[in-house]
Order: sequence, then C-alpha cells, then structure tokens
Amino acid sequence: MKRFAYGKVLYIDLTTGEYEVKPIEQEEIKRYLGGRGLNGKLLYDLISGKEDPLSPENPLIFGVGLLTGTPIPSSSRYTVTSLSPLTGGFGDGNSGGFFGPEMRFAGYSHIVITGRAKKPVYLYIEDDKVEIKSAVHLWGKDTWETDALIKEEMGDSELQIACIGPAGENMAKIACIINNLTRAIGRSGMGAVMGSKNLKAVAIRGSGKVRVASKEKVFKVLKDFRELIKSDMSFKLFSKYGTPGLVDVYNSRGVFPVKNFQESWLPDAESISGEVFIKKYAKKAKACYNCMVHCSHFYELKDSHKEEGLEFESIGALGPRIGITDYPTILKANHLCNRYGLDTIGAGDVIGFITEVFERGFVSKEEVEGLDLCWGNSELVPVLLKKISHREGIGDLLAEGSYRAALKIGRNTEYYAMHVKGQAIISADPRGLRGWGLGYAVASRGADHLRAYPVVEYCFTPEKAEEIWGIREAVDRTAYAGKGKLVKWCEDVRALADSLGICKFITRTAYLLPQQLNQLIEAITGVSFNADELMKIGERINNTEKLINIRRGFSRKDDALPERLKKEPIPEGPSAGMTIDITDILNEYYQERGWDLKTSHPTPQKLAELGLK
Repeated sequence: MKRFAYGKVLYIDLTTGEYEVKPIEQEEIKRYLGGRGLNGKLLYDLISGKEDPLSPENPLIFGVGLLTGTPIPSSSRYTVTSLSPLTGGFGDGNSGGFFGPEMRFAGYSHIVITGRAKKPVYLYIEDDKVEIKSAVHLWGKDTWETDALIKEEMGDSELQIACIGPAGENMAKIACIINNLTRAIGRSGMGAVMGSKNLKAVAIRGSGKVRVASKEKVFKVLKDFRELIKSDMSFKLFSKYGTPGLVDVYNSRGVFPVKNFQESWLPDAESISGEVFIKKYAKKAKACYNCMVHCSHFYELKDSHKEEGLEFESIGALGPRIGITDYPTILKANHLCNRYGLDTIGAGDVIGFITEVFERGFVSKEEVEGLDLCWGNSELVPVLLKKISHREGIGDLLAEGSYRAALKIGRNTEYYAMHVKGQAIISADPRGLRGWGLGYAVASRGADHLRAYPVVEYCFTPEKAEEIWGIREAVDRTAYAGKGKLVKWCEDVRALADSLGICKFITRTAYLLPQQLNQLIEAITGVSFNADELMKIGERINNTEKLINIRRGFSRKDDALPERLKKEPIPEGPSAGMTIDITDILNEYYQERGWDLKTSHPTPQKLAELGLK
C-alpha cells in the first residue's frame, strides 16, 4: 500500500504555552481520510465526554481535507471541531476561502488546541515556527479590525487569519470563527469555544507545496472534471447567482420559512431574489482558492459599505424569517454578523423566536427592555445583533440561541424554538421536504442541512433512485418512502467530501458518487479505494461523531423535529397543508445504519464491523 502524502498534527497547550508536532498514522488516514473525518477521531480519542464545552479541557481542532490545497478545483475547505456549547454534543463548522490551503502549505493537516491562556493571545504559525503572541490589544476588536491589525503587526498582507469578534469573546453560543473577512466556521458555536480559551486568532503562513502522486492522472482528471462541472445544474446556478439563486428554488416549492416558520412561502420573493441581487448590488464574481464555480460576489451598498460573500442562508435567516424583505437591511445585517463573528442562521433564528414569543404575550415589554419587537422592524436588527454579540441586556439571553433561551424563559416557549438538539433549522422547511427533515433530526451536530444535504430528493430521477435505493418514490420530496435509505446514503457520501476538503457545490450533484471521488483521491495520493470501501469510511466518520453524542447523553429522543412542524400545516403556497412526522422513516434510517431502534445507539456488531469501540 502506498503512503498518503498529507501533513503533521500540531498540538498546542495554551495553559502551559508548550507545543509539539506529531505525524499521523497511515492507518488512521485510510480509515478517516482527513479533515472532518480525522477531526472527529481526534476529538473522540481526546475526550471522556464529561468536559464542559467552554472548559480548558475541551479541544478545539482545526483540520484540512486530504485534498485541500491540491490542484483539484474547489479544494479550499477546512473544518473546526469541538464539543459544542450550543448543543452540548458534537460540534463543528466548515469554511472555504484561503485559510485551509495556507495551513496545508505550512505543512499541517491538523492543529489541536487545548487549555486556556491567562490573557488573550493569538497563534502565529509560519511553517515550522510556532509562536503564542499577546492579543490583549486585539481583545474587543471586531473580526475585520483584528485581521487588519495582525497583518500590519506581522508586516504580511497575505497572512491567512481565522479569528473571532466580540460574539466569540463573550462566548455567545451562536458565535462563529471568521476567515477572509466573510468566510465563516458558522455552526455549533465554535467561536465561543475559541473565546473560552482566550484565543483571538490563528494566523498562518506556509511556503511548502502539496505533492501529487501522478501529474498525468491529475491532468486527465482535471480535464474530465471541468467538462462535467460545467454541464452540472449546480454550476449553472451558483456560478451566475451564487447561493442567492436558491431563494426562488425554495420559495417556488413553498418551503421558504417566513416569520419563524409561521409561513413557508413569500408572495413577493422577487424583491430578494438572486436576479435582483446580481442586477442591483453585485459588482464582480469572487472565488475561493482554486475554484471554477466562483459562487461569491463582491457587492456594494451606496450608503454603506463594500463586501463579499452573501449566502442564501443569511438572506433567509436575516430576511423573511424575521419579516424582512428588502436587501439593504439584509446586507447590513450580514455585514454586522461578519464583523461581530455571529452565525447568521443562529442570529436570525433567535430574533425570530423572541419576536414571536413577544407577539404572543409570553414575555412582557419590560422583559425585552421596551424594544419594539415586531416583524419587519429593520431598525431593530442592528440593535439586537450588537446586544447579542456583547451579551448586553436582552442580548445575554438571546446569545444562548433560541432553544436555550426558551428553557430560561419557560412558559412553554420551547414550542416556538425551531431547532434540533439546540441548533437552529435552516431556511428550508422540512414540512415540504421529507428527506431534509429526517436529515435535520439525525444530524450529529444538530439541525444541519449539510450533514446529509439531500438535494437528490428533488434532483435525481426516479430511475436513479431505484438504482441506488431500490425505491423510485425516494426522490419525491412529498413522500416518506425510502427516505431512511436516502438520508443514510447521503450522510455517508457527504462525510467523504468534508474529509477530502472539497466544496459541496462541486460534490452536490456532479462529483457526488464515491467512485467519482476515488478518481480524485487516486490522482493526488496514488491510493485507490472502491466505492464500498469509501462508503464504509463515510459510515465510520458519521458513527464516530454519533458515538461522541452518546457519550454526552444523547439518545433517540434527541433525533426529533420541533412539535410545531408536526402539528401546524403550511398555511399557503405550493406546499400548503403539509406537516411532517418522521417516526417511520426514523426507524428505517436506524435499520440502515445497523442501530438499535429503541436507543438509536449502534449495535455491537456494527461497531465491530467499523472497528470502533
């Protein structure tokens, strides 16, 4: 068996200031590939499950994919993993841009950070040089200020920096980590974990190269790759509009949440469509490292600022979810979230939650500091984002996320928290997307669309569904049949993409199949897997993450959607009248995984098969 060319693991203890570098065992790479997969295995080995997510004992792990920084297009992704202060279980986030490739060029596949510095610090890594530098002068600065000041301090404008803003410093549980000013490690509260360690930033510079096994195979793969990607539906949508193009996709299906999921269809969605964004605000396309999709755009508000990186999820969360339907308000809110270091999904979700429970009389005006909480109040959004980021007044409650805020309020307000395991559901209503609903419920990091990302539910043909899962109806978004099989398969294949460091917009539908992914692996590493072997790796990655959740006390009761989505049908639009009940398809999912139906725990036979304990 040929050896993988990958990188080293840098272990840093912020309490002692000591660090060491260790190699990765080749067997572990063959079993978990890299990136998300190895992050999960490292976390599994380093914790007992008893750690407080905001304690020094909780590791914070940065990991690049096996193909990150290689000639493979869109190989820019890196993952940050830890126990989540938001869900209490397994947590991670994934980002593109240029930080991940730079980490690879510096020679590191993973950076494992433990302990807590006595005073604020940032890490400076330049190839073999590792320094823990004071960040006292940076504490309190937003992410844009931090990025500029570190680059000025080090005299290097090309330095790649992942940092937190005030939200992370104040350990808001919906805080994220920002790189390249607008790229976010967005979910699970990873910014809060970073803040709990008094770690303001990781700044990295690398001068190395990533070697490939066969230049001839790489050239052949790249030629085929480009031809396939250009013919794919995802490329045609995202290369023109970016993810704002998804507004029409989801609204036309009647699954675009409005006013905290009270509705799921927006009659005037044209005002925030991808077409309007491109015509009125976008100035130029922007790509992550080595990406031919260039899904991002520089955009400009005449009375405000210039920026890039608007995403569909930010439009949905900071727009219709809180009753906003104008781009200037959404763009300004998105900008503030980037600078504060706030997850846009979590921020929009908790604002929608508190607006509804106030509207319904569960909290008084005094309890919300006299604020005018009503749908569509554009002046209120920046006020709440600042309060959340600094944990000021009502912001201290909202910084906990909607589920934890509901628990503190009581009065049966949890019914209005649109979450799974404490993590906010995205702007795609599962009442009209059965597979997505199951995917949210069983995702290892809580309500997460990207763990399964089951776009095949409406992109594949019935013939393709029958070929893979044996059930033609699996790709009917309104049907329950075959969804357990579909979601399990999607989760495992998505884990491969995350562990390779390839953007999901490439693997969304074009390079989705394991045999296609193997072509990329073999060209870069010289090592080949068959489809079954790769799917077993994907399964092992998912089961490892779920075993961490089991250590944290999660069970079947946590694999559930909000009661509201079962009891309240969508009132109007293309999916009018629909509710969702995942009971039967949850059983099918567990059976496909080889888990006990009562506990949702893997059986001893399944663990033995995958080499897990």
